[in-house]
Amino acid sequence: MEALAHAAQSLTDALGSALERGRITGIFAHSLGGPGSVPALTDLDVPELHLDLLPGTPTEAPLLALGYTHQPGGTFLHPGGWRVVVAEEGTAWATDQAALRDLLLAAPSAAQRYRAAFVQAGRRRADELLLPDAYAHHAQTVGFAPALFAAQTMAPLNLPWMLAGGWALDAWHGTVTRPHEDIDVTVPRHRQGEVREALAAAGWRLDACRGGAYHAWTVPIAAPDFQVHARHGGLPQAHLLDVMLTDSDDETWIYRRDPRVTLPMGQARLIGAQGLPHLAPEAVLLFKSRTAGRDPRGKDQRDFARTLPTLNAQARTWLAAALQLTSPGHEWLAALVD
Repeated sequence: MEALAHAAQSLTDALGSALERGRITGIFAHSLGGPGSVPALTDLDVPELHLDLLPGTPTEAPLLALGYTHQPGGTFLHPGGWRVVVAEEGTAWATDQAALRDLLLAAPSAAQRYRAAFVQAGRRRADELLLPDAYAHHAQTVGFAPALFAAQTMAPLNLPWMLAGGWALDAWHGTVTRPHEDIDVTVPRHRQGEVREALAAAGWRLDACRGGAYHAWTVPIAAPDFQVHARHGGLPQAHLLDVMLTDSDDETWIYRRDPRVTLPMGQARLIGAQGLPHLAPEAVLLFKSRTAGRDPRGKDQRDFARTLPTLNAQARTWLAAALQLTSPGHEWLAALVD
């Protein structure tokens, strides 16, 4: 594993780190993975280094200079006996792989089941078979710890902050349904100074996201920019706290992508599991209905299918009306009006 740690550093030196302020390319995160990284399964495959890379396709020249060879499927193999895999942008693949590895390391019986499935049907099938168990193991061993860690800093602030994204849905459901690479929270833009001061005082590294690069968050962020990435050495099982500024106020929640869509704050901000405030599920699903101009991602489709049965008639009607306004003909409308 020492060789892999050295390999990770060499890759960062060669490709750059996207965490370096002012850069628009480089490694955003990396992790060890694959069945070959589990001691009980090393004979099945080589260990892997999973890269979250900006942009999503690496430049081959630096990798070739480090001794890697390009393999089918866009991976790169090193003669030292490991493989580099670049995580596909917008998917949950890397977080799923991390959860699988945690399970396989912790449970010998799971590793035995994985081996049997791998030998019989290959890695893809083995991953699919064990992933539900990996999710359950993650929920049991990690649970709401990442969100609760962030809440320690946010909760004392007298403002309507709340969880968004997948964490909001988990707070709504009352259980952690899958691992999340970061923790999304929303805060009112006009209260951002209080948030910045509280996070800085608690030891978070604060980076404003502007022009595809990081910049130290030292001055107010004006529209259209809206995002801050906060990192803390004590944050468990998550890369960062993703702070998103909204134009909402104490009375009204405003959809950032289309201000025509609103909700009374009393309906938009709910209190869920562990006392965590979260965005209402119908509003979360509106965000998930289209990400970066694309149709719903696989994990968003699964979130919709899991959450739809829990929505009451009022929430369904609101979401249907919002989709008809912002995305006429959206594929979810049929299920909402059925």
